[in-house]
Amino acid sequence: MPVPMIVFTDLDGCLLNHGDYSYQPALPVLDRLQKLQIPLVLCSSKTEAEMRPLAEELEASPTIICENGGVVCWDAAGDRTVLGADRERILDVLSDCKQRYQFSSFRDLDIEGIVRATGLSIERAKLAAQRYCTEPLLWEDDDARIESFREELQKHQLQLTRGGRFWHVAGQTDKGRGAATAYQRMTEKCDQSVTSVALGDSPIDQPMLEWANIAIVVPAPEGTIRLDFEHPHKIIAAFPGSKGWAEAMTRVLDNMLSNEK
Repeated sequence: MPVPMIVFTDLDGCLLNHGDYSYQPALPVLDRLQKLQIPLVLCSSKTEAEMRPLAEELEASPTIICENGGVVCWDAAGDRTVLGADRERILDVLSDCKQRYQFSSFRDLDIEGIVRATGLSIERAKLAAQRYCTEPLLWEDDDARIESFREELQKHQLQLTRGGRFWHVAGQTDKGRGAATAYQRMTEKCDQSVTSVALGDSPIDQPMLEWANIAIVVPAPEGTIRLDFEHPHKIIAAFPGSKGWAEAMTRVLDNMLSNEK
């Protein structure tokens, strides 16, 4: 690793624009990371099936963190470390909860429902449904009951977190744990300190940003900041989506390179 840095990034609303999933404004910075040989680790609520083609398209690291830190997929050959709860156990708990709460999980929505809720194509929706250790859901009950639902899940050692569009039910893990697990393995043979940079836009990204040496918060599409936490090296991107991602990462890289002179 010629440049001692690893970049961990969320996808939707961050590296990928909300709505059209474009990353065109970030292309110059992505090219710069490749030339500097800085690994780019994708970290998302998305599944391995969704993320692997994108990682290859971006020429990002073969290590990807999927399902909000529930599983770290080290390569395309199937080497995985599962950190979360098995999806079947999650679905069993949710089946019981449906007797008392109103919500629709991916299993309830089926492929056509996932298409309607996400705007994904049928093929992409099928990839999103291939899950190992999380279950996204749309909350259809009174907002005041969400804490009761959260407490019910906690009795089963499951947690509920809020993403950009969905609530996510998972085991006792998060993006921070996923990033830390990937970082440890990726740097175990390094003989120097490696700076971790994390970028995210929603509350579900906060554990990863708090863990990283440098935390970059990307605004929501309407320009609001949805994350509020203390960090000694926190950067607020100037724009939403991939334009803000590129602007903030440019600042980090320029500062890093100037300090090396």
